[in-house]
Amino acid sequence: MRLFFRGQPPRERTKELHQLEKALGVRFRDLSLLNHALVHSSHFSSVKPGTIPGDNETLEFLGDAVVGLVISDELYKRSPVSAAVGDLAKVKSHVVSRASLGKIAQEMGLDRWILLGPGEKARGEAQRPSVIGSALEAVLGAVYVDRGFKEASRLIHRLFHQMVEESASGESDADYKSLLQEYTLRYFRVTPDYRVVAESGPGHRRRFQVTVGWRGKVYGQGSGPNKKAASQDAAQVALNHLLSPRP
Repeated sequence: MRLFFRGQPPRERTKELHQLEKALGVRFRDLSLLNHALVHSSHFSSVKPGTIPGDNETLEFLGDAVVGLVISDELYKRSPVSAAVGDLAKVKSHVVSRASLGKIAQEMGLDRWILLGPGEKARGEAQRPSVIGSALEAVLGAVYVDRGFKEASRLIHRLFHQMVEESASGESDADYKSLLQEYTLRYFRVTPDYRVVAESGPGHRRRFQVTVGWRGKVYGQGSGPNKKAASQDAAQVALNHLLSPRP
């Protein structure tokens, strides 16, 4: 399908985008901007040169900044003046991680609207956290450009509310391990293997070092005051490694 990013997209695509507008609760002034936010680099490289102006990576860059600001502002307002910056940074890191973005985007079914190249589409790449999470950031960037910061902030608060609540209250301790297991089972058909590789400190201030990997390769190493916390840390490192965009 040929796509246009100035003026109204083709009728069939317009109907699809109106469905996404309803899911977001946002009415775009320029629907082509929302369309552009859903163009993966594989789709851009698969169409005739000049057909479309580019992929969604610039909007993703902008969306990442907007999400980071809104979540940081929310955590600041929730926290006492004496709150440790490191603790706030840890909560923010979890909320805006690629794994969390992917989970939120999957729950809203954003993959239905992402435009991929033929090969990537056939492989179901739209469900990959790195792809669908990036698309969500691009969509939020498009909302900011089209409707302004207030509307973008409103949508981010709605989409990320539960994630912020769980992270701030410490209820999301199992997220990284469960997300990593879901990812490895789907794409590698293996279960992550966690191993304690070191222990240090006196009994009341014990520190554990844990690695996580599969098929003989280590993908992450973490530390913590107990094995559970260290495993979560290792799982987060592994996810960040797996979901980081490749150059």
